[in-house]
Parts: sequence; C-alpha cells; structure tokens
Amino acid sequence: MDLYAAEAASLPAHASAIIPTGITLEIPTGYVGLVKPKGRNDHLVGAGVVDAGYQGEILVKIVNPYPIPLEIRAGDAIGQLLVVPITTPRVEEVSPEQIHQQSSPRGAGGGIVEQFK
Repeated sequence: MDLYAAEAASLPAHASAIIPTGITLEIPTGYVGLVKPKGRNDHLVGAGVVDAGYQGEILVKIVNPYPIPLEIRAGDAIGQLLVVPITTPRVEEVSPEQIHQQSSPRGAGGGIVEQFK
C-alpha cells in the first residue's frame, strides 16, 4: 500500500522528521506492517514496523541524506506499507553459561572460524 504525506514538511539538510499519513488501519494478528521506501523518492525511510494491534496513525520517518533542504508536499507518496505474515517463536531465557555449554558450528564468537582450527 502506498503511503502519502498528510501535510507538507521541510527537512533541513541531513535531518529527519516524522510525517503523518492521516490513516489508521488494523494489522491482523500473525502479521506485521513494514514501512519501506518508494523507489522514486529522493529520501530515505527510517526503520518502521507496525505491529498487530497498533491503533494509532501510521507515521513515516523521513531522512534527508542530502546537503540541501528536502521539501515534502501534502499528497506526496512517501513510502509503502508491506503487510507480511510473521512467526513468533517461543523464547526461552538462558544464562550465558548455558549458551557456552551448547555446541555450535559457529562457536562462542558467533563466527565459523572455530570449526576450521
């Protein structure tokens, strides 16, 4: 779904701003909304996740990576929302000692160097 700016904004060079879209929607349980940039935009979109159950307005963080001001006009396409299914695994808390006792080809440092020694 394309997301459009609900109001105009001026971003100074190398600055960011939160731009309202004027819309709310309901993400179903088992899904998440990911706010992504549009290919034709000259700005970056900050990381954005819309969880199931969120009931507020969809806001888009715009980042101006350029050394000149960026003008956003009301009605400009500023991003897109992808609604994708997610799996939320059961998480078990363990101590660092328990992690080091388990064998893994990645080793304690997170890399695979240890298996080649």
